[in-house]
Amino acid sequence: MSNHWDIVIVGAGTTGIPAAIKASERGAKVLVVDVADKVGGTLHLSSGSMSAAGSALQKKKGIEDTPEKHFQDCIQINHGTGDYDKLRLWQENSADTLDWIMSIGLEYPDDNPVIGQGHEPYSTARITTPATAGKAYAAVLETAFNEVLESGNVELRLNTRMTDLIVGADGAVEGIVVQTENNDREEIRASSTLLACGGYSNNDELWEEFHNRPKRVYTYEHSKGDGIQLARKLGAQLQLADNLIMTFGGTVDVDKPDDHWIHTATFPAMRAPWEILVNNEGRRFINEEEESQDFRERTIMNQTDWSCWLVYDQGILDQAPQLFISWDAEKIERAFESHPDYSRADTIEDLADKCSLPADNLKATIDQFNKGRVVSSDQWGRKHTPAPIEKGPFYAIKHYAISVVSFGGIACDNELRVLDANGKSIPKLYAGGEMLGLGIWGNAYLGGSSVGGCMTMGRLLGERFLNWETTAATAAE
Repeated sequence: MSNHWDIVIVGAGTTGIPAAIKASERGAKVLVVDVADKVGGTLHLSSGSMSAAGSALQKKKGIEDTPEKHFQDCIQINHGTGDYDKLRLWQENSADTLDWIMSIGLEYPDDNPVIGQGHEPYSTARITTPATAGKAYAAVLETAFNEVLESGNVELRLNTRMTDLIVGADGAVEGIVVQTENNDREEIRASSTLLACGGYSNNDELWEEFHNRPKRVYTYEHSKGDGIQLARKLGAQLQLADNLIMTFGGTVDVDKPDDHWIHTATFPAMRAPWEILVNNEGRRFINEEEESQDFRERTIMNQTDWSCWLVYDQGILDQAPQLFISWDAEKIERAFESHPDYSRADTIEDLADKCSLPADNLKATIDQFNKGRVVSSDQWGRKHTPAPIEKGPFYAIKHYAISVVSFGGIACDNELRVLDANGKSIPKLYAGGEMLGLGIWGNAYLGGSSVGGCMTMGRLLGERFLNWETTAATAAE
C-alpha cells in the first residue's frame, strides 16, 4: 500500500475520530495514528458532559435556546475571557455535533439536558451527560470508526508515536515521522496533517514551563504534549497558558501517588460540610458551604501552595455522613497509616506538627469555630455546624487545586490551521481539540466544553476545514 495519504491524523480521540469519519465521507484517504493501544483517548477518563444550544434534544423537551444565549452565558461564567471566535465556532455548531453523535447511537438519561453538571450552571438546560460518562462516547465513536475502517479508505495504527514532522523546502508540512509498534522509524507522507493528540497535562517539564509550579493532575497517561512540542519546533505560536483554572479539592490516591483526584465529598451540593478547611497558615479561608465552584477554585489558587487541609475530629467521624466518595474502610485506614497527606493525632498540637501548620493558629482557628457554633454565628457565615471539633483523635487531609486538562496550546486560525509567531498559517498543518489549549474557552470551566468543543472541532475539520490535493505523481505512488 502507498505510504502517501490525503490526511494523516495524529490522535484517535475526541477530535481525531470525528475528523477521520467525516473526512472519509468526503472521499479522503486517511491514516490515523495513536500512541495508545486503543482508541478513545481522554474520553475513557472524562465525565462526558456536552453542552449544545438548539439541539434536537432540547427541542424535544420544549427548551428554547440559541448559540448566542450559549455564548453570553459562557462569557458571563468565564469573566469575559477566552477566544471569542473559537467559542462561537463551538457554540454555533454544537447542536449539529450533538445531533450527529445521537444519530450514531449515543443515548442520554431522560432528565437531560440539565442546567449544571459540576461547574457554574448555565441559565438554560443545555448540558447532556451519558450514564456511563465519557466511555459512552468512546464506545459509540469506536463503532462508527470501525465502519469507516472497513471501507478501506481509512487505516488505524495504534502503539505508534509521532516523533517529528516532515517539512518541505517551501515550509509546508508533508507528513510525520513515527516510531512504530516494533520500534522502527517510519516516514508517513500526507497532503494534510492534523494534530489531534491532546495536551501536556502529564508532562512535568511543560507544566513547569507554562505554569511555574509542580503539576498536580488526574490525567491521561499519553498527554505528553508531543504535538505541541513538535509544532513549536516549526515556530508555532503558543497561547493561553495564563487562562489556567484549577479544580478544587483533589487528594492523593495512596494506590497511585502521582494521581490527584476528587476522593472526598467537600462540595456542599454533594454533602453538607461538617469539617473545616484551613490553609497552610492554619486559618480558615472560605465558607465551607460556598456553592460557587468557580469561587472555590479561585480561592484555593490564592492560598499558599494552592493547597489546604480538611480538619475534623473523632466525634465528626462517628456522626457525619461518609466523607470519602468511593474508598472502603481498609483504604482509608491505609491512607492515614502510610501517607503524610492523611494525618491523625491525639492532640491539635500534634496534628499541627504532622501537617507543618502553626499550632497556635490552628488551635485558635478551631476554638473560634467552636465558639461561633455555640452562638450560631460562624464568622464565615456558615449555617451548617452540627458538631464541634474537640474530641481526639483529630484528623487532617490535604486537598489541592488540581487539573485534568491543559490550558495552554498552539494558536490556530478559525479554520484550525496552525499559526506561526507572525500569525501566518503553517502550510498543510492543522490542529484541533486540546492541542489548542482549553484556555480557548476562557479562565473558567464551562460545562460541556471539553468534550463538546473538541468533538465539534473534529467534526468541522473532517467536514469542511481539512483540504488535500491528489496530484498525478501522488496517484502513481
